[in-house]
Amino acid sequence: MYRSIVLSGQIASGTTTAAKTLAQKYNLQFHYAGDFFRSYMKEHNIPLFDKSQIPDDIDERIDQEMTDLAASQKGVVIDGHYIGYFTRSMPHVLRVLFTCDIEERVKRAANRDQEKETAEDIKKREEGLDAKFRKLYTNEYYLDPKFFEVTIDTTFTSKEEVVDLISAKFESS
Repeated sequence: MYRSIVLSGQIASGTTTAAKTLAQKYNLQFHYAGDFFRSYMKEHNIPLFDKSQIPDDIDERIDQEMTDLAASQKGVVIDGHYIGYFTRSMPHVLRVLFTCDIEERVKRAANRDQEKETAEDIKKREEGLDAKFRKLYTNEYYLDPKFFEVTIDTTFTSKEEVVDLISAKFESS
């Protein structure tokens, strides 16, 4: 039986929107590693796409904190790039992968309240995330669908449909 939900996906694919909605729907705590990293990068004047400038021990600490939260007996919703991979052996965690067409992701990123990102920024940031993961953990692609129970292409899927798809799987366990 699932107690927690983790969402991973491509940049601007909708993970944060869905995670917040699911946390509210199920009255679960919401955790988002991106808040910490955005704040850290802003404080240290690091471009959002340049994950290589974050000290490895900080990355590892935050990743471990998120993994420990997911491993706990308490139900949570976590939005994080690597969290699906880290929870791949946790049967109580529903792992959801989001994909989305690059043109749609660029439109979404351009309309954010926070930092606006171009297609080039998104590409650089995704390459940086992948390089950091491979450096710290393993030479595998952390968004490989084999690590997830559910994969949702959000390109033409409404926010409500996304939440309904995840809810159906979460409630059926």
